[in-house]
Amino acid sequence: MKTTRTITRAFCVELQQELSIVAARREYFSQELPRARFSFLCSSEPCRASGVKITGVRYDVKPQEHLTFVAAHYRANPNYEHHPDCEWVDPEVTLPAADETEAESELRRVKRKLDDYIDVFDPTVKERAKQTATADKPDTKPPESAKDPSSSTDILKAKQDKQNRTSNLERLVDSFRQAQSSLSKEELALLTLRVPGQGEISLRAYFRHIKFAQLNDDRRVLYGGGLVERYGIGFKFKFFDRLQGKLVTLYVSPAQMQAYRSSRYISELLSHADEVRFFTVFALGTLVASPSGKSVSVEIEDLRHLAIVLGPARDGADPAKPVLES
Repeated sequence: MKTTRTITRAFCVELQQELSIVAARREYFSQELPRARFSFLCSSEPCRASGVKITGVRYDVKPQEHLTFVAAHYRANPNYEHHPDCEWVDPEVTLPAADETEAESELRRVKRKLDDYIDVFDPTVKERAKQTATADKPDTKPPESAKDPSSSTDILKAKQDKQNRTSNLERLVDSFRQAQSSLSKEELALLTLRVPGQGEISLRAYFRHIKFAQLNDDRRVLYGGGLVERYGIGFKFKFFDRLQGKLVTLYVSPAQMQAYRSSRYISELLSHADEVRFFTVFALGTLVASPSGKSVSVEIEDLRHLAIVLGPARDGADPAKPVLES
């Protein structure tokens, strides 16, 4: 059967684990040169057992600001048929529920425009040893009313109730960037995000540009453009926009970078400082005033709460373009 749901995860053959496309990009650029592309199989076990392949698109391209945003994503391989029980197969996914309101129908239509819409974002930092591939899986717990799993109505209801959940900030950032680029203001305003401890909030409101931020605000993703200064393998990011007239910075020490599993990926992005006009940083952190009161710093608990996007290329440079490696 052909897939009808947007594929948001796939099984990486080389790494032997399920990955979101953003995680695949991070793993790809964390490799030493020469880098090798990955092979992907369907995340559903019946399909994987039959060798059903999935195509990874643009995971070998670094995130960068462009006039036309094209998200990294997974795509069904047209040469393969999926098992009827595959999680990405649901012939009725485009049909409205019997009790669906007009507003719910519009929201469902808008969500389907995005390659990886996130329903739930849990920023809680968990120990690496305790993390599994399920961190980026949808919440597939069926509703309590679904007593008989053999009922076709209950099966459909369980599929419709799937929640796309992640703790990966970069994955949420990619979803937000695509929504900003491809949706109208009215459509963007419809999107919400559920954050544990905060409830359901507007996706647009969860991201706050640095010039509109507030001191000690630690419940929003702060973002803005700026330039980077390197300190060994560490770095300091200086935002262009000021907060109440004060310089805003984000400092990552060499020790933090050394302890971070994906530090090679961050270093790879920052290595293009001379090729781009600026970087855009997204950080889930807290704004803290300096002891002198002359500047403000963004403090983050963990580097998993940091996402970096390359700015527009300088003339003649294209750092995001995939490198053909032998």
